[in-house]
This record gives sequence, structure tokens and C-alpha cells, in this order.
Amino acid sequence: MKNAAHSRQQRSSRYQRLAALHGGALGAALLGRPDLAGALGAALERCPGHENLICGGRGGRPRVCFVAKLEQMERSVVRGGEGRRAWEERFLREEVSACLEAFAGYFPAALEPVLSYAREEVAADMEYLRQVIAAG
Repeated sequence: MKNAAHSRQQRSSRYQRLAALHGGALGAALLGRPDLAGALGAALERCPGHENLICGGRGGRPRVCFVAKLEQMERSVVRGGEGRRAWEERFLREEVSACLEAFAGYFPAALEPVLSYAREEVAADMEYLRQVIAAG
């Protein structure tokens, strides 16, 4: 029980950090890269959305919708429950990873540290979820 609560807190913190990273003008400073703040904000504004998501072709607002997805994950993590884990894994795979894929096409090369960090964090959580689901 203690490990589950600890894991929930770690996962919650992960999504709070990712939301802060993508949500504010100085989010890149969380990675020790305040020099990327302006570039990150501009890149988020240019992304037209992913073709497989509701934002696709509508000029999505990643600073709003992507952060909302991360906040949704954080709320789900806090709630806990085994049934939610399958939903979270699918949400990360189909929604959050799709956003990161779209960002890769619109972000300048200078923002690779931000994308790499986000991808690594999401991939680590997806691996954790797969293990939890498999242990079922």
C-alpha cells in the first residue's frame, strides 16, 4: 500500500512538472534552459495540432490543450485505482504521445532537450503502466 501511494505521488509530480514545462513562458527553466523560454512559447503557438486528434486541422492551441491533457493525467493518477491504469496507458499512447509526435514536426532543433525530456517521462510512465497492467 505504501509503495502504491508513493508511486502515485511520484507520477502526480511527473505530470505537474510536464504541465509546468509546457504551460508557461519560463517552463524551459525547469530543465535548466531558461534560454529556450521564448522558443518554446513560439513553437507551441505554431503547432496546428495532430491529424488524429480533435485539434488537428483546427489550429489547436497546444499551450492550452496539451497542458490540459497533462493535468487530466495528473488528476487520474491522484484518484488511483487499477481500472484507471489501462485508460491512462491508452490515453498516453493515443493522445499525449500523438501531441509529442506533432511537436517534433514543428519545434526547432533547439527545443530537442524539451521534447526529449517529455518523451522520456511519458515513456517511463507508459512502461510502468504496462507492468502494472500485466501484473494485473
